[in-house]
Amino acid sequence: MKKIDTAYFPGFTRKSITFTIDDGNIEYDTKLLNILRPHGILGTFNLHRCDRLTPEEYRALYSGYEIANHCKNHALVIKEGMNIPISDKPFDATHSDISYLYKIADGVYNIHIYTYWGKNTGNYEPPRGWHAIAPLEDYKRFAVETKEELEKIFGKGTVKSFAWPHGNGSDGARSFLIEEGYTNIRKTGDLRDRTGFDMPSDRFGWTYNAHDTTLLEVMELYESYPDDGKLKFFSFGVHSADFERNNTWEALEEFARKYGDRPNDYYYGTVADILDYEDALGSLVISEREISNPSKRTLYLTVDGERVTLNRGAHLSLI
Repeated sequence: MKKIDTAYFPGFTRKSITFTIDDGNIEYDTKLLNILRPHGILGTFNLHRCDRLTPEEYRALYSGYEIANHCKNHALVIKEGMNIPISDKPFDATHSDISYLYKIADGVYNIHIYTYWGKNTGNYEPPRGWHAIAPLEDYKRFAVETKEELEKIFGKGTVKSFAWPHGNGSDGARSFLIEEGYTNIRKTGDLRDRTGFDMPSDRFGWTYNAHDTTLLEVMELYESYPDDGKLKFFSFGVHSADFERNNTWEALEEFARKYGDRPNDYYYGTVADILDYEDALGSLVISEREISNPSKRTLYLTVDGERVTLNRGAHLSLI
């Protein structure tokens, strides 16, 4: 039988590049896109609200990029087994007891992060550390409403990815989102190269490789990573405002100059696009007689070392 290698992205490269940026900060998302867009670098923006621009302005700003659900109110979800009393006192970030939840709106409470993690270190410095949190049923409602609002702007069926606010969710919320048809759920954490830059093994609990202060360092590791015959995945995150806060815009500019505009070395896609391409490769039907591509994607592979481009619905004879 002929030697068939299907581990290629478009351009016959093994390596993909993307990004995942939270919160929809209009000013800094614009600045980030002004740096990345001219170099063809694509990625995903995770929005929890869409009321700062007109629909036309939103579509223009994020044209060509993926929009993902980051859940309205930017709320954590109350995890299974988390029994925290609710205070009937008014919430005051500078004086409220961190052992309680405080209701701030319909279905939304404030929780201190120490309480959420079960780690009251005694280093509480008011008013920092308070975050919105919602019971599971309210969280489900917020997720549905956010998707509806985003798709009114960006189009029906366009919201396929979900990113946990504050980087964490619950088993119940995860199961609900999977049932709702999301193709992936992103948590928070800097992987660097701990997975060998492999494609996400858990699509409903994946995370990025680098953040703004480690971007160039980790990308250098990625570029030098040897070809092991597998598809590779590099993503950076997590807020455009991080580049402003940490004065790392120059690092992003260098990243764009060095690693953009190289379609024969890297495949640039959004998160959902890269995962969809991996699925399309997995749908190839290979026999001794032919290779069939039942997917809607054009796929790239080699047969006995010769490059083959297989269009959607196409068949390649191996005889």
